[in-house]
Amino acid sequence: MATTANILTLLKFYASKQKSPIIEYREFGDYLHRYAQHHLDENSELVSFCGASYTDALDAEISQLVSSRSVVVAPVSNKDYIFVISVFVEKFAETYKQIETNISIPFPSITDIPKSVPLDIVTRQPAADIIYRLLDKEELNDKTLYAIVFSKNLPSLLFPSLTCMAELVNCALRKIQDLLHKEETHDYFLKKLSISNPGKELSIKNFFAQFVSNPLAALDVLKNTGDTFYYWSQLCYFLKQDYTKVKDFTPEDITILQSVAVIEVATSYYKTKTSERMQKETAFKTLDNLMLNPPYYYSLADVLKMKDQNGVPLLGQYSEKELKEHLYALTQETVGNQMPELLVFKVNDDEGFYIKKEKVMPLIIRLANDARLVVRESLVKLWYKYLLDYETLPEMKEASAFERCLEREVRSADPILYAVLNSTFLPVVAYEDKTPGRISLFRNGNILPYSELLMISRQEILSDAKIKLPFWYFIPVLSWILGLIFRKPKNSSQRQSSSTTATEKLRAEQKAAEAEKLRKRNEADSIDPKLSRKQELRKSAAEIEKKLVPESSTLDRELKGYLHEWNDRLGKQNYDNLTEDINSLIRDYLRKVLRSLKTESFSAERVSSLAQSLVDSPSMIKIKNHPALKRYTELYLVKLVKNIP
Repeated sequence: MATTANILTLLKFYASKQKSPIIEYREFGDYLHRYAQHHLDENSELVSFCGASYTDALDAEISQLVSSRSVVVAPVSNKDYIFVISVFVEKFAETYKQIETNISIPFPSITDIPKSVPLDIVTRQPAADIIYRLLDKEELNDKTLYAIVFSKNLPSLLFPSLTCMAELVNCALRKIQDLLHKEETHDYFLKKLSISNPGKELSIKNFFAQFVSNPLAALDVLKNTGDTFYYWSQLCYFLKQDYTKVKDFTPEDITILQSVAVIEVATSYYKTKTSERMQKETAFKTLDNLMLNPPYYYSLADVLKMKDQNGVPLLGQYSEKELKEHLYALTQETVGNQMPELLVFKVNDDEGFYIKKEKVMPLIIRLANDARLVVRESLVKLWYKYLLDYETLPEMKEASAFERCLEREVRSADPILYAVLNSTFLPVVAYEDKTPGRISLFRNGNILPYSELLMISRQEILSDAKIKLPFWYFIPVLSWILGLIFRKPKNSSQRQSSSTTATEKLRAEQKAAEAEKLRKRNEADSIDPKLSRKQELRKSAAEIEKKLVPESSTLDRELKGYLHEWNDRLGKQNYDNLTEDINSLIRDYLRKVLRSLKTESFSAERVSSLAQSLVDSPSMIKIKNHPALKRYTELYLVKLVKNIP
């Protein structure tokens, strides 16, 4: 042994020399004194044990070991003895190794501790507490000798912290297996189980056969038989019922009862874990299904807020760490040469968004339809202003400049669409897409021009802008003369900067008009106190709108997008009729709700609940795309409340 000044290490070494965990205090003091004098040159820390007062230093060290429950000091026959707990732990750990090779050896019980040894060397713990804790988190060391306390008059079982709790459970299972291998015992308990479960004889027979005939995998049988936990409980009950009738217990009887008690707790533990695992798996399945719903793309913050159909947050049914591991696994797992089911894209190098592979194409179609309306309207307005000033822009005349203009507009109008169109995974997703009637986004290995993706024609925009001009702009001579008089000189840099912000200008104008409308309404409300409730509802609706509508979009735009998703009627008349029918249902429902709706209870959750009730009603149940219909209903409810007169 290397030279050391650690008293616990020296105690263990001295105990191994004496071949006993019980050390006479004074004898160890003399040994320590001689050891320190002999090894002082090698280790200067031993100096405190060399002088005449070495006993004081030893007392201080032993006192610390007693406080940390490393040793116990107690008198025996008028002499103080040191009881080294770690040596007892090693001794009983060796007993468990012997049990593994010879299952007939009884478990060590508290009665196996010699009478001269104080029971302070053991740490008493209720069976359920210690088995649950050590199965959850194993901490192997030689510090603690547990006494697993059972109910009633069953002797406590000694369990060293140097042994895995799974080994104890496995030994208990093997002892029961050994008992059931006896033909008369096997048939007796099989019959009792069958009688108590009529109609399930085959299932019980399979359970019995799986457990009894497979001694090497007994613990795996217990862990992985979620459907048979009831049979385990009944088997333990019948075993206890028979053995507790015995008046004088033999060591074998006590071992069986201890094994049953251990298995009962382990069964409860694994049943709880199985239930938690199934709940977690269900939560992840719910999460995966929710990610198939509009808007199809979700940030991590959005995923963390997801709730199940009962409104219960999914976070809690799994931890945030488990969620991140699940998402990471979905972004890495591949089948053959195909891409993972979950993809990630970023917008302006900010936080990433998750999207299911199968929803990439539907998202592009939906966002392209929405962006087409916004981009077209903004360009028509901008070009009209330039033409009104007798000015032209490069994109009005050149196809390449028009394509660059559209790219800038898409980046401004819909950063999500722009990010997906420029993502690295899009070419592969488009290639793997085999849905009927699929739209090809690529030609000759390159993505289609933005004019084709958005179905926007430069000539049509220019024509629409010119139609708004006064008639004299089309009289050649008069138009030329007025142009000389009223044309405002603009350099190319001004033109370029103006064209890049067409969508932003339109959006700013819309928000300004909406803010002004809201301001006037609030002023009117402040005059009439009776309107304060409506004002509060409108205020709440505006807050809910911020949660439901992305910053880069508007309420009306989102409504149009979801309307196109759930309304699949062919023909303009049928399409308009269905839209009006649904809108009427929502309006009628809201009128009834408003009579009793309290302003403080009007929240995003309340809107979601109202929308769900409507979507589940007989009038709407036949519409196919329920997720899109529900989101449309939520948005329409917010719009109606926001515009209460």
